[in-house]
Amino acid sequence: MKHDITTRNDIDNLVQSFYNKLLHDDLLHIIFEKMVLPNLEEHLKTIADFWDSILLDANNYRGNVTEKHFELDKQFPLSKTEFDRWLLHWNTTIDELFLGEKANTAKQRAQSIADIMQYKLDFIRQQK
Repeated sequence: MKHDITTRNDIDNLVQSFYNKLLHDDLLHIIFEKMVLPNLEEHLKTIADFWDSILLDANNYRGNVTEKHFELDKQFPLSKTEFDRWLLHWNTTIDELFLGEKANTAKQRAQSIADIMQYKLDFIRQQK
């Protein structure tokens, strides 16, 4: 039976399952193979820290997610298509593993992050 996201172990499992999908996706795999695979374990920990901070108030993420995606966009231009596919895998992974308030929050926050990131990237591109 599914349960809500309540522990760091839940988040670690979510992130691992999610990245397994990304690394096998026909559209996104090249980004993640080039940018993430060389340091996969470290990256998974960082992403888990990010979601742990958002969902469980762990306060252990110390990065700048926006800046990292601006750098990524220079090598792999990110469009709505990539963000939509990312969200599809995120939501599918959550729905496969979890059910509850935190699971819903994770999906809502990911949507907000994707929307804001797309807006900022579009704004930067218009300034050039």
